[in-house]
Amino acid sequence: MGNRESKQAKQSTAAAAEASAGTASLSPALDPSNAPREAALGEWESPITSTFITEKAVKLSDPYLRASDGVMIWLESRSNEGGRQVLVMRSPDGTVRDITPPATTADGFNVRTTVYEYGGGEYCIVGDTVYFTNFRDQALYAQDLGAAEPSAPRLVTHGSEERGERFADGSWDESRRRLVMVSEVHKDGSGAELPPGKVINRLVAVDVSSGQVTQLVSDAEFYSYPSVSPNGRWLAWMQWDFPNMPWDRTTLMVAPIQEDGSVGQATRIAGAGGAAGEPASAVQQPMWSADSSFLYFVDDKSGWWNLYRCQAPVTSTTCTAESCTSTAWANGAAAAEALAPMEAEWGFPSWNLDRRSYQVLSDGSVIGVFTDPRVAGHTLALLQPPTAGGSQWKLTQLNLGMTHYSGPPFVLQVQAGSSNSGGGGGSLTVVAVAASFSTASAIVQVTAASLEALASVTPADLQVIKSSSTTQFPDGYISIPESIEFPTVFDGQPSTAYMLYYPPKNKDFIYPQGTLPPLLVKSHGGPTSFALPALSPLLQYWTSRGFAIADVDYGGSTGYGTAYRNRLNGRWGEVDVQDCSAAAEWLASAGKVDPQRRCISGSSAGGYTTLACLAFRKTFSSGASLYGVADLKLLTDHTHKFESRYLDNLVGPLPDAAAVYDGRSPLKHPEGFSAPVIFFQGDQDKIVPPEQAVAMYNTIKAKGLPTALIMLAGEQHGFRQTTSIRTALEGELYFYGAVLGFPAAMSEDLPKIAIDNLPQPS
Repeated sequence: MGNRESKQAKQSTAAAAEASAGTASLSPALDPSNAPREAALGEWESPITSTFITEKAVKLSDPYLRASDGVMIWLESRSNEGGRQVLVMRSPDGTVRDITPPATTADGFNVRTTVYEYGGGEYCIVGDTVYFTNFRDQALYAQDLGAAEPSAPRLVTHGSEERGERFADGSWDESRRRLVMVSEVHKDGSGAELPPGKVINRLVAVDVSSGQVTQLVSDAEFYSYPSVSPNGRWLAWMQWDFPNMPWDRTTLMVAPIQEDGSVGQATRIAGAGGAAGEPASAVQQPMWSADSSFLYFVDDKSGWWNLYRCQAPVTSTTCTAESCTSTAWANGAAAAEALAPMEAEWGFPSWNLDRRSYQVLSDGSVIGVFTDPRVAGHTLALLQPPTAGGSQWKLTQLNLGMTHYSGPPFVLQVQAGSSNSGGGGGSLTVVAVAASFSTASAIVQVTAASLEALASVTPADLQVIKSSSTTQFPDGYISIPESIEFPTVFDGQPSTAYMLYYPPKNKDFIYPQGTLPPLLVKSHGGPTSFALPALSPLLQYWTSRGFAIADVDYGGSTGYGTAYRNRLNGRWGEVDVQDCSAAAEWLASAGKVDPQRRCISGSSAGGYTTLACLAFRKTFSSGASLYGVADLKLLTDHTHKFESRYLDNLVGPLPDAAAVYDGRSPLKHPEGFSAPVIFFQGDQDKIVPPEQAVAMYNTIKAKGLPTALIMLAGEQHGFRQTTSIRTALEGELYFYGAVLGFPAAMSEDLPKIAIDNLPQPS
């Protein structure tokens, strides 16, 4: 099948293309002593070790530029501190320091919210003050940043821990000196824990002086993206109800903010709950223009998450009643304009709060990131309003040499001759967390004298502010993926799905003539996520040891339009299983991988797909489940509120679909397993509780198949600690070596792994 065009490939030289091949030929002019030597699987030595991957490595997110002075602030998750998240500040002179007090302090601050368990929107900058949620008590704190050293954090929401209240996704209301936030309450009036289905989500106002929390909106099950207009007149937000997730059906609402700070009559702007015959859609990311005259948002009503904006009511002394302003908003919503209609995605599944893909500039232009299924990776672009007399927005793709942006580009726009942000032109500084297929994730920055100059930037203009790792990948070990559209079957008809295929790559080793590499299929989580179009040390660990990787975007993945994402509705455990198996079978038939050594692994929802492939297909020789789902009914019984009705759409509503749940639960079908499986699980996981892994492990063990269960202490849904990350990575390789018959060993400083039912050598 045809390959999707890679932006990086267009920029690559022939030499770079040769370097990406798993068995690149050597020029006769090269010194023969530098030629790779033949070696079997298990004999490929690699400098990309688990220690190399985790030491001095951090996860970077949420960059921010302060308008008053250009100070840059971002969030770091540090595995060597147990996954603690820390706010970091960089002064204009380049000095970098932590804002969050060190873990050695008595309070042990950790900037992390657990609203909806997945968090997001942990901090908000207001002038010289940062407000953040602390992981230990989920309360809101404030720190002053105006002095030479950040002040000690001070508690804002007194009593919130006692009532089990969590905070996230704050929007500053300047005229009332308060934060409008998403709140989640986990205790009743007596202090007893609420069951997941009774947890209360709402929008609240937090008075930052008194700490008083006032409820604003509470008639929906879930909320996100509260956004106060710059003029303080309006509050916009997203809401949705069971059984929907925020990528199924959501509603964008706007309401006036009253004199007393309460919220008036709300008007639906877009999304679910529209007129008869209007398609259901998932709206997200409301954002105001600088002058409050327009509300921008992303909507997938066209079948693709595209950008729109609608005009706010014009201030009028003759139209002040709520009914009048509501009618004006409804009229503006009906006339909302699509900024750049295209078969591409400006949106994403909102697993985390306050996640955005774009920013509105002072002149109404937009800088943002979209995904085009015909191009591997993300595209950074500038959208400019029509010129006088025109009707079309101008779309300019910005070439910074990056293929992945993990958050929105944050833009500081400075008016010519001014030190303050503002409209009317002037220089722009764009900062983002970005990566490519050959460069690790980093906070990067580019400055341009004007919007016109920004349209002409090149990779040479990019400045790296902070890399996610201080260790550099050595030359000759990075596998560059091939983006492949491969044949599969959907609804009984021929169809296609997508994958990133990484060939083995190690400058020191090649396989003997006629030997094909083993394959490791990666089934991503979500299941609405996507194959990461960026350098992943965790994948390069495998390719530098001789494995080929297929990172599969099965039906249900994001980035290919709403219809492709909805393929999984009612079909989880079928479409994903079909596509992952089809990817492995196509690669074997194409002569790229060894059909006898095909493995599969995945985490969370990807762990379910892994187990389902092993239970219901015979494609794979072995597998690894990382905090994966084994019993669908058990998941609905014990998971948290946010996902407690997720399977209504993915599988079917209970109790009517009980037989379907049993039919697709790997735990219910031990007879289908014939391949070894290893399990890695966090003992504090509230999303996929440990009972799932324990039950599945005991079932595989009782069947007599080689298996192992590694319970990682202190870990939740996803591994954050250095030792846990290393154990899972090396442990998976060790397990495959034991069951497939190639040498592999755990590092001496890591826990030993005992494999049950492993045949003893004769």
